[in-house]
Amino acid sequence: MMWKKPWSLKEGFTIGAGLIVAGLLLQFTAGSIVWEVMTFPVNVVFLAIFLVSCALVYGLRNQVYGFRFLSSYASAVPCLVYTVALTIVMGLTRQLPAEMPVADPLGLSHMLSFWPFVLIYLWMAIILSQVALHSIFHFRMCKWPTAAFHVGLLVILLCATLGSADMQRLKMTISKDAPEWRGIDNSGKIHELPIAIQLLDFIIEEYAPRLLLVDNDSGAVVKTENLMGWQVRKLKVINEAAPMMAKDTTYYVNWRNEGNVKAWLIRATSPDGKLVRQGWITCGSYRFPMQLLKLNKNYSIAMAEPEPSRYLSKVQILTKTGKNIITDIEVNHPFDVDGWKIYQYSYDEKMGRWSAISVLELVADPWLPYVYIGIFLLALGAVGMFLTSKGNKKTQPQTEK
Repeated sequence: MMWKKPWSLKEGFTIGAGLIVAGLLLQFTAGSIVWEVMTFPVNVVFLAIFLVSCALVYGLRNQVYGFRFLSSYASAVPCLVYTVALTIVMGLTRQLPAEMPVADPLGLSHMLSFWPFVLIYLWMAIILSQVALHSIFHFRMCKWPTAAFHVGLLVILLCATLGSADMQRLKMTISKDAPEWRGIDNSGKIHELPIAIQLLDFIIEEYAPRLLLVDNDSGAVVKTENLMGWQVRKLKVINEAAPMMAKDTTYYVNWRNEGNVKAWLIRATSPDGKLVRQGWITCGSYRFPMQLLKLNKNYSIAMAEPEPSRYLSKVQILTKTGKNIITDIEVNHPFDVDGWKIYQYSYDEKMGRWSAISVLELVADPWLPYVYIGIFLLALGAVGMFLTSKGNKKTQPQTEK
Protein backbone atom coordinates (compact mmCIF):
# COMPACT_ATOMS: atom_id res chain seq x y z
CA MET A 1 0.00 0.00 0.00
CA MET A 2 1.32 3.41 -0.96
CA TRP A 3 1.76 6.38 1.41
CA LYS A 4 2.17 4.06 4.37
CA LYS A 5 5.09 5.15 6.52
CA PRO A 6 7.95 4.79 6.01
CA TRP A 7 7.67 6.00 2.42
CA SER A 8 9.75 4.15 -0.14
CA LEU A 9 10.94 4.60 -3.72
CA LYS A 10 7.36 4.14 -4.95
CA GLU A 11 6.26 7.31 -3.18
CA GLY A 12 9.38 9.10 -4.45
CA PHE A 13 8.67 8.22 -8.07
CA THR A 14 5.00 9.16 -7.56
CA ILE A 15 6.04 12.61 -6.29
CA GLY A 16 8.22 13.06 -9.38
CA ALA A 17 5.39 11.97 -11.68
CA GLY A 18 3.09 14.42 -9.93
CA LEU A 19 5.55 17.25 -10.54
CA ILE A 20 5.75 16.30 -14.22
CA VAL A 21 1.95 16.33 -14.56
CA ALA A 22 1.67 19.63 -12.68
CA GLY A 23 4.37 21.08 -14.88
CA LEU A 24 2.61 20.02 -18.06
CA LEU A 25 -0.66 21.58 -16.83
CA LEU A 26 1.20 24.84 -16.14
CA GLN A 27 2.92 24.62 -19.53
CA PHE A 28 -0.41 24.28 -21.39
CA THR A 29 -2.29 26.88 -19.33
CA ALA A 30 0.26 29.56 -18.39
CA GLY A 31 2.84 28.95 -21.11
CA SER A 32 6.60 28.71 -20.75
CA ILE A 33 8.43 30.37 -17.85
CA VAL A 34 9.47 33.94 -18.66
CA TRP A 35 12.88 34.30 -17.02
CA GLU A 36 13.09 37.98 -17.94
CA VAL A 37 10.86 38.82 -14.95
CA MET A 38 13.51 37.33 -12.65
CA THR A 39 16.00 40.16 -13.11
CA PHE A 40 17.52 41.95 -10.10
CA PRO A 41 16.17 42.47 -7.46
CA VAL A 42 13.40 39.89 -8.04
CA ASN A 43 15.88 37.01 -8.28
CA VAL A 44 17.58 38.06 -5.02
CA VAL A 45 14.20 38.20 -3.25
CA PHE A 46 13.29 34.76 -4.64
CA LEU A 47 16.66 33.38 -3.48
CA ALA A 48 16.11 34.75 0.03
CA ILE A 49 12.59 33.26 0.17
CA PHE A 50 13.90 29.91 -1.09
CA LEU A 51 16.70 29.76 1.48
CA VAL A 52 14.41 30.76 4.38
CA SER A 53 11.84 28.17 3.25
CA CYS A 54 14.49 25.45 3.06
CA ALA A 55 15.69 26.39 6.55
CA LEU A 56 12.10 26.11 7.85
CA VAL A 57 11.67 22.74 6.14
CA TYR A 58 14.87 21.53 7.79
CA GLY A 59 13.83 22.93 11.18
CA LEU A 60 10.42 21.23 11.03
CA ARG A 61 11.64 17.91 9.67
CA ASN A 62 11.00 16.11 12.96
CA GLN A 63 7.41 17.41 13.12
CA VAL A 64 6.46 16.94 9.45
CA TYR A 65 7.18 13.53 7.94
CA GLY A 66 7.09 14.83 4.35
CA PHE A 67 9.89 17.28 5.16
CA ARG A 68 11.98 14.49 6.67
CA PHE A 69 11.34 12.34 3.60
CA LEU A 70 13.10 14.94 1.41
CA SER A 71 16.43 14.02 3.01
CA SER A 72 16.03 10.28 2.39
CA TYR A 73 17.45 8.17 -0.41
CA ALA A 74 13.87 7.24 -1.36
CA SER A 75 13.38 10.87 -2.41
CA ALA A 76 16.88 11.52 -3.77
CA VAL A 77 17.07 8.48 -6.09
CA PRO A 78 13.79 9.15 -7.99
CA CYS A 79 14.68 12.85 -8.20
CA LEU A 80 18.04 11.95 -9.75
CA VAL A 81 16.37 9.57 -12.22
CA TYR A 82 13.88 12.22 -13.36
CA THR A 83 16.62 14.86 -13.55
CA VAL A 84 18.86 12.66 -15.70
CA ALA A 85 15.95 11.66 -17.96
CA LEU A 86 14.90 15.27 -18.60
CA THR A 87 18.51 16.31 -19.13
CA ILE A 88 18.88 13.56 -21.75
CA VAL A 89 15.71 14.82 -23.45
CA MET A 90 17.22 18.29 -23.44
CA GLY A 91 20.42 16.96 -25.01
CA LEU A 92 18.50 15.11 -27.74
CA THR A 93 16.25 18.09 -28.54
CA ARG A 94 17.50 21.04 -30.55
CA GLN A 95 17.46 24.00 -28.19
CA LEU A 96 16.57 27.41 -29.59
CA PRO A 97 17.58 30.86 -28.31
CA ALA A 98 15.15 32.39 -25.82
CA GLU A 99 14.08 35.10 -28.29
CA MET A 100 12.95 32.52 -30.88
CA PRO A 101 9.50 30.87 -30.68
CA VAL A 102 9.25 27.24 -29.60
CA ALA A 103 9.51 24.70 -32.40
CA ASP A 104 7.32 21.95 -30.89
CA PRO A 105 3.90 21.72 -29.20
CA LEU A 106 5.32 20.81 -25.77
CA GLY A 107 8.01 23.47 -25.61
CA LEU A 108 10.94 21.06 -25.43
CA SER A 109 13.02 23.34 -27.67
CA HIS A 110 13.06 25.83 -24.75
CA MET A 111 13.87 23.29 -22.06
CA LEU A 112 15.14 25.85 -19.55
CA SER A 113 11.66 27.45 -19.65
CA PHE A 114 9.81 24.11 -19.64
CA TRP A 115 7.76 23.81 -16.43
CA PRO A 116 8.31 20.06 -15.75
CA PHE A 117 12.07 20.52 -16.20
CA VAL A 118 12.17 23.49 -13.81
CA LEU A 119 9.98 21.82 -11.16
CA ILE A 120 12.14 18.68 -11.13
CA TYR A 121 15.28 20.81 -10.78
CA LEU A 122 13.57 22.76 -7.97
CA TRP A 123 12.89 19.45 -6.22
CA MET A 124 16.57 18.57 -6.58
CA ALA A 125 17.59 21.99 -5.21
CA ILE A 126 15.38 21.46 -2.13
CA ILE A 127 16.93 18.03 -1.53
CA LEU A 128 20.42 19.49 -1.90
CA SER A 129 19.57 22.27 0.53
CA GLN A 130 18.47 19.73 3.16
CA VAL A 131 21.63 17.69 2.73
CA ALA A 132 23.79 20.82 2.81
CA LEU A 133 22.07 22.14 5.97
CA HIS A 134 22.45 18.76 7.66
CA SER A 135 26.17 18.74 6.76
CA ILE A 136 26.60 22.25 8.18
CA PHE A 137 24.64 21.77 11.43
CA HIS A 138 26.20 18.36 12.07
CA PHE A 139 29.64 19.28 10.85
CA ARG A 140 32.48 16.85 11.42
CA MET A 141 35.96 17.40 10.12
CA CYS A 142 36.08 13.95 8.53
CA LYS A 143 32.92 14.81 6.55
CA TRP A 144 34.03 18.21 5.19
CA PRO A 145 34.44 16.94 1.58
CA THR A 146 30.78 15.83 1.49
CA ALA A 147 29.64 19.17 2.91
CA ALA A 148 31.75 21.15 0.42
CA PHE A 149 30.51 19.02 -2.49
CA HIS A 150 26.81 19.48 -1.71
CA VAL A 151 27.09 23.17 -0.85
CA GLY A 152 29.04 23.79 -4.08
CA LEU A 153 26.48 21.93 -6.18
CA LEU A 154 23.64 23.90 -4.56
CA VAL A 155 25.42 27.24 -5.16
CA ILE A 156 26.00 26.37 -8.84
CA LEU A 157 22.39 25.31 -9.37
CA LEU A 158 20.86 28.38 -7.72
CA CYS A 159 23.23 31.06 -9.00
CA ALA A 160 23.41 29.76 -12.58
CA THR A 161 19.60 29.58 -12.77
CA LEU A 162 18.65 32.81 -11.02
CA GLY A 163 21.56 34.74 -12.51
CA SER A 164 20.66 33.87 -16.10
CA ALA A 165 18.07 36.67 -16.19
CA ASP A 166 20.71 39.27 -15.28
CA MET A 167 23.17 38.14 -17.93
CA GLN A 168 23.48 40.55 -20.88
CA ARG A 169 24.91 39.56 -24.25
CA LEU A 170 25.08 42.49 -26.67
CA LYS A 171 26.60 43.27 -30.07
CA MET A 172 28.30 46.62 -30.63
CA THR A 173 29.48 47.92 -34.01
CA ILE A 174 32.36 50.37 -33.61
CA SER A 175 34.18 52.62 -36.10
CA LYS A 176 36.89 55.26 -36.19
CA ASP A 177 34.36 58.09 -36.50
CA ALA A 178 33.22 58.37 -32.85
CA PRO A 179 32.92 56.32 -29.64
CA GLU A 180 29.96 53.97 -29.47
CA TRP A 181 28.14 53.30 -26.16
CA ARG A 182 25.08 51.40 -27.40
CA GLY A 183 24.68 47.66 -27.75
CA ILE A 184 21.98 45.55 -29.41
CA ASP A 185 20.62 42.31 -27.94
CA ASN A 186 19.43 39.29 -29.92
CA SER A 187 15.89 40.66 -30.14
CA GLY A 188 17.11 43.96 -31.67
CA LYS A 189 16.58 46.08 -28.55
CA ILE A 190 19.12 48.89 -28.01
CA HIS A 191 20.82 49.22 -24.61
CA GLU A 192 22.90 52.16 -23.41
CA LEU A 193 26.04 50.96 -21.65
CA PRO A 194 28.32 52.43 -18.99
CA ILE A 195 31.28 52.06 -21.37
CA ALA A 196 32.05 53.60 -24.76
CA ILE A 197 34.42 52.09 -27.35
CA GLN A 198 36.07 53.62 -30.41
CA LEU A 199 37.97 51.75 -33.12
CA LEU A 200 41.55 52.93 -33.60
CA ASP A 201 42.66 50.30 -36.13
CA PHE A 202 41.53 46.96 -37.50
CA ILE A 203 44.15 44.36 -38.47
CA ILE A 204 43.78 41.08 -40.32
CA GLU A 205 46.49 38.49 -40.91
CA GLU A 206 45.67 35.95 -43.60
CA TYR A 207 46.68 32.45 -44.62
CA ALA A 208 48.18 31.97 -48.07
CA PRO A 209 45.31 31.58 -50.57
CA ARG A 210 44.53 28.16 -52.02
CA LEU A 211 44.17 27.25 -55.68
CA LEU A 212 40.82 25.97 -56.94
CA LEU A 213 39.39 24.46 -60.10
CA VAL A 214 36.24 26.17 -61.35
CA ASP A 215 33.69 24.74 -63.78
CA ASN A 216 33.53 27.09 -66.80
CA ASP A 217 29.81 26.57 -67.41
CA SER A 218 28.37 26.73 -63.88
CA GLY A 219 31.07 28.69 -62.11
CA ALA A 220 30.99 26.11 -59.32
CA VAL A 221 34.16 25.07 -57.50
CA VAL A 222 35.26 21.53 -58.35
CA LYS A 223 36.11 19.58 -55.20
CA THR A 224 39.58 18.22 -55.83
CA GLU A 225 42.75 18.03 -53.79
CA ASN A 226 45.30 17.89 -56.61
CA LEU A 227 43.71 20.14 -59.28
CA MET A 228 43.06 16.99 -61.39
CA GLY A 229 46.76 16.51 -61.90
CA TRP A 230 47.55 19.97 -63.26
CA GLN A 231 51.00 21.13 -62.15
CA VAL A 232 51.17 24.80 -61.19
CA ARG A 233 54.30 26.89 -60.90
CA LYS A 234 54.36 30.46 -59.58
CA LEU A 235 56.38 32.76 -61.82
CA LYS A 236 55.65 36.01 -59.98
CA VAL A 237 53.89 36.92 -56.73
CA ILE A 238 52.58 40.39 -55.86
CA ASN A 239 50.85 40.61 -52.48
CA GLU A 240 49.49 44.12 -53.03
CA ALA A 241 48.60 44.63 -56.67
CA ALA A 242 46.29 46.40 -59.10
CA PRO A 243 45.46 45.49 -62.72
CA MET A 244 46.83 47.39 -65.71
CA MET A 245 45.64 47.10 -69.29
CA ALA A 246 48.06 46.76 -72.22
CA LYS A 247 46.47 46.20 -75.61
CA ASP A 248 44.48 42.98 -75.21
CA THR A 249 46.24 41.83 -72.08
CA THR A 250 45.86 42.50 -68.34
CA TYR A 251 48.88 42.44 -66.11
CA TYR A 252 49.46 43.44 -62.46
CA VAL A 253 51.74 45.93 -60.76
CA ASN A 254 52.52 46.84 -57.15
CA TRP A 255 49.82 49.04 -55.67
CA ARG A 256 49.57 49.67 -51.92
CA ASN A 257 46.25 51.50 -51.82
CA GLU A 258 42.99 50.27 -50.36
CA GLY A 259 41.30 47.51 -52.35
CA ASN A 260 44.48 45.95 -53.75
CA VAL A 261 44.59 42.23 -54.53
CA LYS A 262 46.98 39.34 -54.27
CA ALA A 263 48.17 38.52 -57.80
CA TRP A 264 50.11 35.49 -59.03
CA LEU A 265 51.56 34.94 -62.47
CA ILE A 266 51.41 31.17 -62.89
CA ARG A 267 52.20 28.49 -65.43
CA ALA A 268 49.88 25.44 -65.41
CA THR A 269 50.85 22.18 -67.12
CA SER A 270 48.33 19.44 -67.89
CA PRO A 271 48.83 15.94 -66.42
CA ASP A 272 50.15 14.58 -69.72
CA GLY A 273 52.45 17.57 -70.21
CA LYS A 274 50.99 18.44 -73.62
CA LEU A 275 49.08 21.56 -72.61
CA VAL A 276 50.59 24.61 -70.95
CA ARG A 277 48.66 27.69 -69.84
CA GLN A 278 50.21 30.87 -68.44
CA GLY A 279 48.58 33.97 -67.01
CA TRP A 280 47.57 36.02 -63.97
CA ILE A 281 45.13 34.94 -61.30
CA THR A 282 43.81 37.02 -58.39
CA CYS A 283 41.40 36.52 -55.50
CA GLY A 284 39.68 39.84 -56.23
CA SER A 285 38.55 42.47 -53.75
CA TYR A 286 35.67 44.89 -53.25
CA ARG A 287 37.44 47.13 -55.79
CA PHE A 288 38.69 44.69 -58.45
CA PRO A 289 37.08 41.51 -59.81
CA MET A 290 38.61 38.07 -59.46
CA GLN A 291 40.75 36.92 -62.39
CA LEU A 292 40.92 33.28 -63.47
CA LEU A 293 43.17 31.39 -65.86
CA LYS A 294 41.29 29.21 -68.37
CA LEU A 295 42.87 25.75 -68.66
CA ASN A 296 40.57 24.15 -71.24
CA LYS A 297 36.95 24.23 -72.32
CA ASN A 298 35.82 22.66 -69.05
CA TYR A 299 37.86 24.19 -66.26
CA SER A 300 39.67 27.30 -65.11
CA ILE A 301 42.07 27.75 -62.23
CA ALA A 302 41.26 30.35 -59.57
CA MET A 303 42.68 31.77 -56.36
CA ALA A 304 40.46 31.32 -53.31
CA GLU A 305 39.70 34.22 -50.99
CA PRO A 306 42.43 34.19 -48.30
CA GLU A 307 41.14 32.96 -44.94
CA PRO A 308 41.94 35.12 -41.90
CA SER A 309 44.44 33.53 -39.53
CA ARG A 310 44.10 36.32 -36.98
CA TYR A 311 42.16 39.53 -36.68
CA LEU A 312 42.00 42.09 -33.93
CA SER A 313 40.72 45.54 -33.12
CA LYS A 314 42.85 48.25 -31.56
CA VAL A 315 40.34 50.19 -29.46
CA GLN A 316 39.99 52.98 -26.95
CA ILE A 317 37.63 52.23 -24.05
CA LEU A 318 36.07 54.97 -21.93
CA THR A 319 34.07 54.10 -18.79
CA LYS A 320 31.74 55.98 -16.49
CA THR A 321 34.15 55.15 -13.67
CA GLY A 322 36.76 57.37 -15.36
CA LYS A 323 38.92 54.72 -17.05
CA ASN A 324 40.59 55.50 -20.38
CA ILE A 325 42.07 52.32 -21.82
CA ILE A 326 43.80 51.60 -25.13
CA THR A 327 44.04 47.89 -25.82
CA ASP A 328 43.77 45.12 -28.43
CA ILE A 329 40.72 42.86 -28.59
CA GLU A 330 41.36 39.64 -30.45
CA VAL A 331 39.42 36.44 -31.13
CA ASN A 332 39.73 34.14 -28.07
CA HIS A 333 41.42 36.97 -26.14
CA PRO A 334 38.60 39.01 -24.56
CA PHE A 335 39.17 42.11 -22.46
CA ASP A 336 37.61 42.62 -19.01
CA VAL A 337 36.50 46.02 -17.75
CA ASP A 338 33.99 46.99 -15.04
CA GLY A 339 32.20 43.63 -15.08
CA TRP A 340 32.02 43.40 -18.89
CA LYS A 341 33.84 40.87 -21.07
CA ILE A 342 34.51 42.28 -24.54
CA TYR A 343 35.03 39.79 -27.39
CA GLN A 344 36.07 40.29 -31.01
CA TYR A 345 33.02 39.03 -32.90
CA SER A 346 33.07 40.05 -36.56
CA TYR A 347 33.86 42.72 -39.16
CA ASP A 348 32.79 43.87 -42.61
CA GLU A 349 33.69 40.70 -44.56
CA LYS A 350 32.93 42.37 -47.90
CA MET A 351 35.67 44.94 -47.22
CA GLY A 352 38.00 42.33 -45.76
CA ARG A 353 41.23 43.71 -44.36
CA TRP A 354 40.06 47.24 -45.20
CA SER A 355 37.01 46.93 -42.97
CA ALA A 356 36.14 50.33 -41.51
CA ILE A 357 34.10 48.76 -38.71
CA SER A 358 34.51 46.05 -36.11
CA VAL A 359 31.74 44.11 -34.39
CA LEU A 360 32.28 43.33 -30.72
CA GLU A 361 30.31 41.14 -28.34
CA LEU A 362 29.90 42.42 -24.78
CA VAL A 363 28.87 40.02 -22.02
CA ALA A 364 28.01 40.91 -18.42
CA ASP A 365 27.16 38.14 -15.92
CA PRO A 366 27.12 39.52 -12.36
CA TRP A 367 26.34 36.10 -10.86
CA LEU A 368 29.28 34.35 -12.53
CA PRO A 369 31.73 34.86 -9.61
CA TYR A 370 29.32 33.01 -7.31
CA VAL A 371 29.05 30.17 -9.84
CA TYR A 372 32.86 29.97 -9.81
CA ILE A 373 32.78 29.76 -6.01
CA GLY A 374 30.34 26.87 -6.30
CA ILE A 375 32.56 25.12 -8.86
CA PHE A 376 35.55 25.56 -6.55
CA LEU A 377 33.66 24.04 -3.58
CA LEU A 378 32.37 21.21 -5.78
CA ALA A 379 35.86 20.38 -7.06
CA LEU A 380 37.37 20.72 -3.58
CA GLY A 381 34.77 18.36 -2.15
CA ALA A 382 35.26 15.83 -4.96
CA VAL A 383 39.04 15.80 -4.47
CA GLY A 384 38.58 15.57 -0.70
CA MET A 385 36.23 12.59 -1.01
CA PHE A 386 38.68 10.86 -3.33
CA LEU A 387 41.63 11.39 -0.97
CA THR A 388 39.58 10.44 2.08
CA SER A 389 38.43 7.20 0.48
CA LYS A 390 42.04 6.29 -0.37
CA GLY A 391 43.11 7.07 3.18
CA ASN A 392 40.34 4.87 4.61
CA LYS A 393 41.42 1.96 2.42
CA LYS A 394 45.02 2.27 3.65
CA THR A 395 43.99 2.28 7.33
CA GLN A 396 41.78 -0.82 7.00
CA PRO A 397 43.39 -3.85 8.74
CA GLN A 398 44.69 -6.54 6.43
CA THR A 399 43.15 -10.00 6.95
CA GLU A 400 45.46 -12.95 7.24
CA LYS A 401 45.53 -15.35 4.37
